[in-house]
Amino acid sequence: MNDLKFKEIKQKALDEHIPIIMDDTLEVLEEKLKDIKLDSILEIGTAVRIFCNMLF
Repeated sequence: MNDLKFKEIKQKALDEHIPIIMDDTLEVLEEKLKDIKLDSILEIGTAVRIFCNMLF
């Protein structure tokens, strides 16, 4: 999934007042997960679902 698609999904969530992760929190998670090789992640309570491969 490319950056443009993520931006579209993010903007739609913001327009519809759907709570999403803040950019600074996402950066911290990306940094912490960068070196970990995971097969999958389980997120509970997802407001906006995106199915994709790990991008980092």
